[in-house]
Amino acid sequence: MPLGPSADHVKDPRYDDALAKALTKHGLGPQLGQPVHKLVTGTADPRQFVCCNSGCIPCVKDYLRAAEQVLVALDKPLPDQGAGRPWWAFWRRGR
Repeated sequence: MPLGPSADHVKDPRYDDALAKALTKHGLGPQLGQPVHKLVTGTADPRQFVCCNSGCIPCVKDYLRAAEQVLVALDKPLPDQGAGRPWWAFWRRGR
C-alpha cells in the first residue's frame, strides 16, 4: 500500500524524477503537473477530481493515476535504507 499524501514527499530526492515519469506516462505535460503535485502533497482533495465521462483529454483520472504512481514510487525504500522498512513505519500505520 503506498504512502499517503504528505508535504514531506517534496523533500524526497526521488520526487522530481517520479513526478516527471508519472506525467509522461499519463500524457500530462510538465505544465499540467500542478494538480498532481497538489494531490501528492495533500493540498488538494482527491474527491474534487470527478470524471464527467465526456471523454476529455486529459481526464481527471489521468491526474489521479499519475499521483498514485508518484506515491507508489516514493514508497519504495531509498537505496541506502536497504530492503526492509524501519520498525516504526509499521507502528505508525497501525500494524
